[in-house]
Amino acid sequence: MTSSSRILAIAFELIAVSAALTGASRPDSLLDRLAQTTSRFWDQFSSVTCTEVVDQRKLQANGKTIIEKKSTYDYLILLQLTGDELTVEESRIRHGKEPREGDRSLLSTHGFSTLVLIFHPLFQPSYEFEDGGEAEWNGRRCRKLHFQHVPGRRSPSVLQLHNRDYPIEWRGTAWIDMESASVARIEADLKSPMPDIGLIRLASDVQYVPVAISGADTGLWAPRSAVVEAATRRQRWQNTHTFSKYRQFQVNTETTTENPKEQ
Repeated sequence: MTSSSRILAIAFELIAVSAALTGASRPDSLLDRLAQTTSRFWDQFSSVTCTEVVDQRKLQANGKTIIEKKSTYDYLILLQLTGDELTVEESRIRHGKEPREGDRSLLSTHGFSTLVLIFHPLFQPSYEFEDGGEAEWNGRRCRKLHFQHVPGRRSPSVLQLHNRDYPIEWRGTAWIDMESASVARIEADLKSPMPDIGLIRLASDVQYVPVAISGADTGLWAPRSAVVEAATRRQRWQNTHTFSKYRQFQVNTETTTENPKEQ
């Protein structure tokens, strides 16, 4: 791979799909509840902001860190529904200095906080689902739900490289909190490597927790952390996103009026 192709930007481009899912293993009642909670996530998450800490690491084959950088941001995600098309845009305001030129060899990842939207009613048709049985996660009674992208369906996420978009076919497992029907954890990786762009591995582990926000509706499960790992034949990266200090997003404006001065 050339040096320029070492900069990978992993991003979500959410695209509406409308084909219906069929299959005996589809756990319909749970998916129906998930459709409701992820729709509520969509409505609530765009009205909050938080602090995001991103720990970026470039690793050797044995896992030893070569380069590491930690950055802190004021984080806001903008979710928009236009007709039957959903779009996601992240806003980050950095605390401190801009990155140095030498930081370009690190992996840039964004959009993984919204991986839960796989279960949104507009995205469920892109996946096959299978009940994985009961499990416990963080002391909560959960149900595991396996998912896999359906071949030929449009993917709700893409990998951006050299100004081109490569659809990502995810497979993985989600832990669903049975009391709230909210996603508590979701692990996902590639169904198969992407050798045409040299990507051998891309995996993520996103964890969600219930958060209480003054002035906001209750019942929001928001991302607590997202660990993303990527590897080519010669390079390996690991990024850890940590989210905290959730609060209501507000825009304050102030207008003053002055009488014109007489000449």
